[in-house]
Amino acid sequence: MFLQIELLYFVLMIATFIALVLAAKMPSGLSLMISAIVGAVFSAIISKTPFELRYFVEGAFGYFDTILVITAAMIFMGAMQASGALEYISALLVRTFRRVPALLLISFMIIIMFPAMVTGSSLASAISAGALVAPIMIKWGIPKSKTGAIVALGSVLGMVAPPVNVPAMVICDVVDIPYTGFTLPLLLLAFPLAIVGVLLIGRKYVKPLSKEEVDCVVDTSVLKELNWTVCIPVIVLIALIICEIIWPKIFGSLAMPAMFLIATIISFFVGRKLPFWVSPKKRKAKAEEEGITVDEYKERIDKNEKPDSVVGVFSQGVHKSFSAMGLLMGVGMFMEVIASNGVRGFFVINAISLPNAWKYVGMALTLPIFGGVSAFGSASILGGPFVMALNGIADNIIVTAGLSLLAAVGEFLPPTAMSASFAANIVGEKKWSKITKAALPALLVMYVYGIIFVLAFGKAVQMKSMGANTTLYLFLIMIAIAILFAVIWEVLVRKVRFFSKCAYQVGTESTPFGVEGENAASENVEEAVERIADESPLAVTDEKTDENADTPAPAVSEEEVSPDDEGADNNDNTDKEDK
Repeated sequence: MFLQIELLYFVLMIATFIALVLAAKMPSGLSLMISAIVGAVFSAIISKTPFELRYFVEGAFGYFDTILVITAAMIFMGAMQASGALEYISALLVRTFRRVPALLLISFMIIIMFPAMVTGSSLASAISAGALVAPIMIKWGIPKSKTGAIVALGSVLGMVAPPVNVPAMVICDVVDIPYTGFTLPLLLLAFPLAIVGVLLIGRKYVKPLSKEEVDCVVDTSVLKELNWTVCIPVIVLIALIICEIIWPKIFGSLAMPAMFLIATIISFFVGRKLPFWVSPKKRKAKAEEEGITVDEYKERIDKNEKPDSVVGVFSQGVHKSFSAMGLLMGVGMFMEVIASNGVRGFFVINAISLPNAWKYVGMALTLPIFGGVSAFGSASILGGPFVMALNGIADNIIVTAGLSLLAAVGEFLPPTAMSASFAANIVGEKKWSKITKAALPALLVMYVYGIIFVLAFGKAVQMKSMGANTTLYLFLIMIAIAILFAVIWEVLVRKVRFFSKCAYQVGTESTPFGVEGENAASENVEEAVERIADESPLAVTDEKTDENADTPAPAVSEEEVSPDDEGADNNDNTDKEDK
């Protein structure tokens, strides 16, 4: 029963996709479209299935509502960056939690997750919040590979967190169940893993920060430039989402794109002010002032992710959405073709006919593997059939949420390794495999938790063993366990000698940050220290050094230290050790 002609169609389509992605270096969306055409052609030749243009058109527009959500959300994130809201929130968190590294790491993880939570795209988190937070974590002392692992993990967990979980939406579309009632299960799925994962990866590399060190890690001048009103768009967006959940009859018709549009418009009236449009003449004048060409000026704006006008915010948001648009259109065409040539029915029948034990094994192995090709495609091709296979055994909503997590694990696996690849580019690593290796402890926890989530939690909710509010109880229990883990891990890192050696990798001659973090961002740290030194009233003479012995002197590189100043430098180091 397993060896049928439909399996040949599927193998041909997957082989075409992998060959185009790896050999031809084509985008994933375009490769999925071409593989769909290949599958349709072979099924028309061999099985005489109809080859009609409507399959491709309907498939391309199958996820049109999701495309609108992603595009509106990317525009919103561009407006948040242009207004300075993300910089303000990051600086505020560093200053607030500088003495509690665990809470600061968790806060960074939530910032990384937020764009993917509201867009459903891990790419959105990596290129926006990830690019903003990664330099801060590197300066703090976290190695580049570990920083990339945190960015990739936060992007993936944000993709499966509420309110927008595209893999779960795709599975719901296949199984024909409404995307409602997923908020608590997805919170139960994502946030405990976020807390545990970021502490496992990064906690041992960081230490509490003094006020002087905060200025070296993040630009705190934004706290003086802006105020709390820059966060109003985020507050409005969260309020609209909550109102939709509480009063669906009133706010349910508003839709997510409209919510993002409202929050985007508000962001233009708070924070940094932007002109509506910058004419080519003005842009040319600015480029000439800086001694560069207009194309170089535009390229720098795109690279810095900071549009210079309101029109630029919308243009850049739409431009960044192209990859997600193409991917979803490719997935839609792919799914339409496998539905027409019988591949989807082939997987559904075989998934349902498997013995219970093999259902779980197949689910645990195939979803992450195909997720390496596309998390959306894995959720659509395999997620739907496994939800049908487990129908009546476990709760459909819990199973759908858990399968979306297992499919998202593939974002760290070949051939595409999408999240790991983007995170590697952000932190400057040449190989995405280093990011996957650095994230391995958290990935193992994530993988095991996803399987337990489907089997144990799904059955518990199906049987309602804890009463009507089973999901709420499970959510509270898992959050409590995650918080308990955070406390225990913090104590271990602070008190146990083995963890303490790993935790405080403090340099003795230069910056107060970890050794690996210093090497990864030495130029940025030196510039920040020099800036602080220029603004500081400290003098360099021996007499004034003695007068200001209680104030730590800024770090100086070895090349700048002359033989005459060596004794003074040793005195400064002695004062630091005593302090």
